[in-house]
Amino acid sequence: MLQELLKEATRPYHDQLEQAMFVNQIMDGTLTKQQYQKVLSVNYLAHAHFEGAIVSHLSPALQEELDIDSRIKIEHLQKDLEELDINVPFVPQGTPVESIEMGDASLLGAMYVLEGATLGGHVIVKRLLQNEQLKPLNLGYHYYQAYGADLVYKWKSFVQVLNTRVEEKDYPKAVKSAGIMFKNMKVLAEAITV
Repeated sequence: MLQELLKEATRPYHDQLEQAMFVNQIMDGTLTKQQYQKVLSVNYLAHAHFEGAIVSHLSPALQEELDIDSRIKIEHLQKDLEELDINVPFVPQGTPVESIEMGDASLLGAMYVLEGATLGGHVIVKRLLQNEQLKPLNLGYHYYQAYGADLVYKWKSFVQVLNTRVEEKDYPKAVKSAGIMFKNMKVLAEAITV
């Protein structure tokens, strides 16, 4: 199963990204407003840079099967940025953001990272809602709740496509792309200051 291969192959990148994205602080309730702003900015830039490419270059059959338009999260991130009165972030000049290939296997590999972040959002939003530093801001956490009650369905339908629509010979493309996506997000996290 491609999902399991992706999980194992990208574990080191996933762990590094979690550190760069303050996951420990999110989970223990010590995340500051400034750190949350950085998390939002990194996610915004990743989606702004890659989401459009994924949506427009994925084959029409997969776009339909995934109901791709319902998976666009950039608008949710924009709402979160607006709530905190954050200007739209930009990628600092010279930041080495690597491109991903435009075939279905590669795009699904990149999408695995973005969809996985959404899946983790249901745990993250619970922690953010309990965070004493963030409570007074009365935030909507739109990005982390993008799928609402459809979260599990969306993840399972994505994994179904991932595991059945990518030929085994193309697994390396998906793995490479997922790794690039994780690395790009870490690079963005290191490059952005809030």
